[in-house]
Amino acid sequence: MFILQRLVLAVYTGSLLLPPKDHLSSTAWWRLAVLYQRWLTSNKHYQVCLFGDSITAQLGNNFGKDIFNFAIGGMSTISLAVQLNFLASAKIQCHQAIVAIGTNDAWYGIDDDLFIQLLKKTILLLKLMGAKQVVLIPAFYSTVAASGNPYLAANNNRIDRINDMISKIAASEDVFIGDFCIQDLFDEQALKDNLTNDGVHLNAEGLKIYRQALFQHYIDGRAALAAPRLVAKKFEFL
Repeated sequence: MFILQRLVLAVYTGSLLLPPKDHLSSTAWWRLAVLYQRWLTSNKHYQVCLFGDSITAQLGNNFGKDIFNFAIGGMSTISLAVQLNFLASAKIQCHQAIVAIGTNDAWYGIDDDLFIQLLKKTILLLKLMGAKQVVLIPAFYSTVAASGNPYLAANNNRIDRINDMISKIAASEDVFIGDFCIQDLFDEQALKDNLTNDGVHLNAEGLKIYRQALFQHYIDGRAALAAPRLVAKKFEFL
């Protein structure tokens, strides 16, 4: 099991270190994935663009022609900034951008100042890509058991810290926090055991909840663009 976990880290991050680091932009498979995304979407305009890591990537890309899911497994704000630079150079336009990032930043141990800098850069790049609304999805908690295993996930206390920074950045950059689409996945501040098979990623039932909530609150009918503060709010900790 130990060897398998290390191999998974190597595949997603290009590193055998613990905690792992985000070296995705230097791996051939990741660069090919982003180049393929750019080729598919070059000079196109999308009503909604999704960005994130493996949790959001699991949703697939069958939302319809006006929605594109750019999420890739292993992503943090480090690789997201590189990805957005690639995409922006192809003149891709996103009317609304939904960004679910931060879970791996917590796991990788990315410095607070660097996280803040990169998330602000992400928001700027998205606005340059035409985003009229940016929604930040808070980082995902793991189960209590997975939170105690550094080979699987960040400690949930670190997720709290990441989410606190996301909340403050959203306020300072005048964007929105979209916790509606994930709040039913958690029991207090931990992923529900029945919604995951490995303690970190969502199983079929968890993905159903996530996907339905995304449509209900942010995608279906463009209500978010007409009245954003009705469907996105500041993230508050209990």
